[in-house]
Amino acid sequence: MTAGVAVLMYHWIDEALGDRLRLYGVTPRAFASQLAWLRRRGRRSIDLPALRDHLTGGAPAPAGSIVITFDDGYVDNAETALPLLEAAGMTATVFVVTDRAGATNAWDAKHGDPPRPLLTWERMRALDGKGLRFEPHSRTHPELPTVPRDRARQEIVGSKRRLEDELGREAFAFSYPHGAFDDGLEAIVAEAGFRLAVTDRQGLNRAGGHPLRVRRTMITSRDVTPTYAIKAMTGYGVWGWFAS
Repeated sequence: MTAGVAVLMYHWIDEALGDRLRLYGVTPRAFASQLAWLRRRGRRSIDLPALRDHLTGGAPAPAGSIVITFDDGYVDNAETALPLLEAAGMTATVFVVTDRAGATNAWDAKHGDPPRPLLTWERMRALDGKGLRFEPHSRTHPELPTVPRDRARQEIVGSKRRLEDELGREAFAFSYPHGAFDDGLEAIVAEAGFRLAVTDRQGLNRAGGHPLRVRRTMITSRDVTPTYAIKAMTGYGVWGWFAS
């Protein structure tokens, strides 16, 4: 059987994890330890075009491949995570909320944690392709299955156009906000011209897998070495692994 590729999902890398949303953060020390774990085991990061080739019958991913992604586009992805990635010889994709660039994560305000700053387009232009690659994560971060289809289309298509205008290149991949999608949204993503899309469904990504339903597992503040190892090797959290 062809080896599967785990896609890891992060949000912020910060000493200040937050209160109500702390689950979504990882401290710099923990992130560095996780990258070191990957290196000790000969794991290497690949980009999303390489993952698509693996899924669709192009070049199979090298043994030990893993994909690292960040959702939302926080400033700390560049200031804190990138130096650690560079030191480990790794790269990552950052999915950005295109109409909130340079602002804060307004979609999380209801939870009560302090707002987190998001990268500006100027900063993204300077960093794109230099250890980080930026791709769209909608315009404003709604839960797409719950909004009218016309708005969902604007969120998907509009985010692609905005990123292409700002970065001067094709937008390749889309991240469904909150990982939520359905067949109709998948059709819009395909019509928009995206060649790959990532979800929050867990598991490994094997040859023949659907490129618009890429599986990911979220790395959280609760992960310690054993649980991180399970996610990196199986694409599942502990309970999901036992149930799979």
